[in-house]
Amino acid sequence: MFEVSLRPLALRDLPSVLDWSRDEAFCLANGWPVGLPPEQLQDWFVRLLNNPPVDLVRRGIVVTSPQYPSGHLVGFVDLRELNPLEKRARLRIAIGEEVHRGQGVGYAAGLQMLEYGFTELGLERIVAKVHNSNSRMRSLLEKLGFQLEGILRQHETRQGIKEDVYLFGMLRAEFPPMSTIHPLAQSAS
Repeated sequence: MFEVSLRPLALRDLPSVLDWSRDEAFCLANGWPVGLPPEQLQDWFVRLLNNPPVDLVRRGIVVTSPQYPSGHLVGFVDLRELNPLEKRARLRIAIGEEVHRGQGVGYAAGLQMLEYGFTELGLERIVAKVHNSNSRMRSLLEKLGFQLEGILRQHETRQGIKEDVYLFGMLRAEFPPMSTIHPLAQSAS
C-alpha cells in the first residue's frame, strides 16, 4: 500500500531528475533529449526552480510507503500553458521511476492536479496531448475522465518518424470533486 502526494520541486530533487534523464523511454515520452549532458540538465533545472515560467505549475509526485516512510520523489505533474484569461491549461504527467509506472501513481497524481486546477486555479478546461505510441498515457487520460477531442495526424516527428498526436480535453463540469472519487485517488495498493 502506498500514498501519493504532490509537492513543489526543490534543489534536493536534482539527483532524481538526473537519474530519469538516463532513461530513454522516459525522455522520449516527455520530449526530453536523450543523452543530455548532466551539466546542461542541472542548469535547466536550477533555472526552472529559480525563475519558473508564469504559465507553468509543476509539482513533484511523492510516494509514501513502508519502504519510503518519509516519501520518495518518483515523477512530476504539470499544468502548463496556463491561460488565466481563457481559464485553461494543459496537463502533463511524467513518472520517472520505471517501477512506479502502471501502478496507479500517475492516476492519483493526475486527479490531484486536476482538482487543484479546477478548484484552486478556477480553470474551466484542461487539455492533454499524447503521441500515438504512448498507449499507456492515452489509457490513463481516459481513466481520468478526459474525452478524445481529435487527432493531429502526422503532427510531430519522433525518432525520425511522423507521429499522430491525440488531443484530449476535460471541462470543469466533467470532473467530480475528490470527495466523491475512489480512495485510490490518493493511495494505491
